[in-house]
Amino acid sequence: MAPFRPPPTMSRDWPARLLVFAAVIAALYLGREVFAPLALALLLTIAAMPAVAWLERRNVPRIPAVLLAMMLFLAIVGGLVYVVLTQALALAGELPNYENVLRGKLQAIGQDGSGPIERVLRLVKRLGEVLAPAEATPTQTVAVAAAGQGPLATLFSLAVVIIAPVATFAITLLLMAFILVQREDVRDRVLRLAGLHEMHRTTGAMAEATARVGRFLLMQAMVNGIFGLSMGTGLWLLGVPNAPLWGALAFGLRFVPFLGAPLSMLFPLIVAFATTEGWSTVLMVIGLFAVVDGIATYVLEPWLYGSSMGITPLALLLASAFWAVMWGPLGLILAPAITACLVILGRHVRTLAFLDVLLGDTPPLPAPARFYQRLLADDAVNAAGLLGTEAGRTGIETALEQMVMPAIAQISTDRPNEAFGPALAIRASRALTRVMEAVSQGIDGPADILVMPVAGALDRAAAAAVVLALQEAGQFATYLPTEAPEPTLVVLVAATDAPSRRVDRALAHAAQLSDRLLIFAPTDEAAQALYQRPQTTPLTTLAELLAEVEASIGGADSGGGTGGDLAGPRPEHLPAAGHTSEALARGSGRRIRASGDSAGRDHALGAAASASRRPAAVTGCSSTVASGSPSAAIPSGER
Repeated sequence: MAPFRPPPTMSRDWPARLLVFAAVIAALYLGREVFAPLALALLLTIAAMPAVAWLERRNVPRIPAVLLAMMLFLAIVGGLVYVVLTQALALAGELPNYENVLRGKLQAIGQDGSGPIERVLRLVKRLGEVLAPAEATPTQTVAVAAAGQGPLATLFSLAVVIIAPVATFAITLLLMAFILVQREDVRDRVLRLAGLHEMHRTTGAMAEATARVGRFLLMQAMVNGIFGLSMGTGLWLLGVPNAPLWGALAFGLRFVPFLGAPLSMLFPLIVAFATTEGWSTVLMVIGLFAVVDGIATYVLEPWLYGSSMGITPLALLLASAFWAVMWGPLGLILAPAITACLVILGRHVRTLAFLDVLLGDTPPLPAPARFYQRLLADDAVNAAGLLGTEAGRTGIETALEQMVMPAIAQISTDRPNEAFGPALAIRASRALTRVMEAVSQGIDGPADILVMPVAGALDRAAAAAVVLALQEAGQFATYLPTEAPEPTLVVLVAATDAPSRRVDRALAHAAQLSDRLLIFAPTDEAAQALYQRPQTTPLTTLAELLAEVEASIGGADSGGGTGGDLAGPRPEHLPAAGHTSEALARGSGRRIRASGDSAGRDHALGAAASASRRPAAVTGCSSTVASGSPSAAIPSGER
């Protein structure tokens, strides 16, 4: 069994790449007035492309189709702006009517200076007076009042505030229209810049980005629309003034990741506090938000989004903070779509693969590597959980071949390294032994097959894995000599290049127990060492081992050898084929379930940990971990 491949070495041109990366970030920040509207225009173009394509399929010319799509977009935006402005003006005119209600609630909170808020404020004031430095001699100061601004200056300041976002919006619409009209030309230019030799990668990235981001925008608009409509309807039923305004704000603010939804609750909460008698309405507004946002977040979004974005929540949080610093509020809104495009680039461009690792939701480590890492960390509980999950999905034999055997091979390969060392190898091997013992079958009677480790912790772990594979195949196997006093077959397991005297001693001991022997070497190191011995051909895979065991047991049954009555009905205590993987998936008894019930796994592994401290089955073998692989049968007369 080959170990994991070593990670690729870092390229020597990484300083140049860092400089390019820093230059790109600086350009995006300094050119935010241009790049932010361009990114928004591209995002809106992706959202509008399905509508334009639908119109074109119905023989509508491109320019009229684009104009219709733009008019629909402007109608939606204009409707929202109209609702917000009219409702805000109406609220501003009605607020003075609620002055008495607001005054009464503030007095109730303050309680004429004896309330908790007033007491805290007085405490802070006293502490500030104690910590304040001694006042110097007061000096007389003369303040010069600034002249008040005239109406024209005030109007000009207001125009500056309004013109900036309006100009950005106008530039975005203009770019959106041009990209929609000339989208094939824009696509071809991007392909030419990316290089004709990588056209398949660029085409795949553009198609995936368009499909993924377009679906995300559509689903996000649907979820936010349901959220805003539900909030507006609920606030209207609760009697909160200007409910359409809060519904429209809830729809728009929820496009801002993480912060938008709480902000959409803040404004109606303040209005409910200021305009309604008592506290019941305020509490019901909080409850309404909790219910509506919970349904939208945990029911609608997983159902509609699925894996459409391919971004981890932590990556989205960090990306939102980054783009908010780069481009302000507009960057915060664009963060999910930009991050999704970066993840797609990382999947299709080799030099940007780190983006997919950092931001994407694909597992950064394959299951075998995660299993091996948990063994190195001496975390048998999580390692058993990973093995149980894989066994429930593919079966225990496949899980052993794909996860346990590579881990044994990797321990054998890493052990000579100075940074790894024998101590870490023994610790990882013992963790693997605990996992194997926790999921193996119990024995109610004498076993027919004895699995013997040659020497060391890794061989013992490999022997435990072989026992589990044999039990899954319906064989009654163990690696404890006390449970197999007269074995029909002995399987000798060697996962390391053990000294010749230990191998000779293990072979002699096996010959004393049974005249049928199989040698299993799951690692290249052990297999090569055994190949050099005369008339020794070890087995190297579990599939070969199971086939040889079946043939050996069958030969003993038909030839009337020491196999006894194995050809007859299987004893009641013998585990049926497939029982181990079913128990592993269910988590019953001492087995480990594929998911959930960590308490059961802890109990099983606790029992396995105590069992792993028992004396070794063979003299000279320690209670540790190894991964098995079958070895060929050797007649006892040839040893």
